[in-house]
Amino acid sequence: MYWGLLIVALLMGLWLHNRYSSSSEVFPPLETDPDDPLLIEAIELAKSSIDEFKALFIRYPNDAFVKLGFESDGGVVEHLGAHVEMIKGNEVNVFLVTPPITHSGKMAHNFVCQLEDIEDWQITDDRGNIYGGFIQRAMFSIAQRDGISLPPELHAMQHKYIDL
Repeated sequence: MYWGLLIVALLMGLWLHNRYSSSSEVFPPLETDPDDPLLIEAIELAKSSIDEFKALFIRYPNDAFVKLGFESDGGVVEHLGAHVEMIKGNEVNVFLVTPPITHSGKMAHNFVCQLEDIEDWQITDDRGNIYGGFIQRAMFSIAQRDGISLPPELHAMQHKYIDL
């Protein structure tokens, strides 16, 4: 009995590790200027729609993703991707998909941040429609503006984004 429980726990641990620690980004990020007006506007839209994010999370809690502004112990602001596990008041429990690079202290994948730390959010509903994703949408616009062809998979994904 002990060995059976151990094997189940090990398999569950491997599944959770693969589910949450592998990068969610299949395509490399588009090189952009952080001061690009489209990116600045995207972050402002995400921050101003946090109430919609919270309401959608209640309806679709299984596929919520955020980008967080995180200041490392070296004073460098990094932009971390994380799956949202729970929202309670202003606290957001997340599982970091992209842990910080410049942070020298120990940091677990499970992390608690504040709603104000969220730079962007994205929630996918049961039909595959995507709400939020303001930075991704800005990246689509920047690519089009700059004459960069999107991979077919990303090009096809554009229609999944739903306006609030």
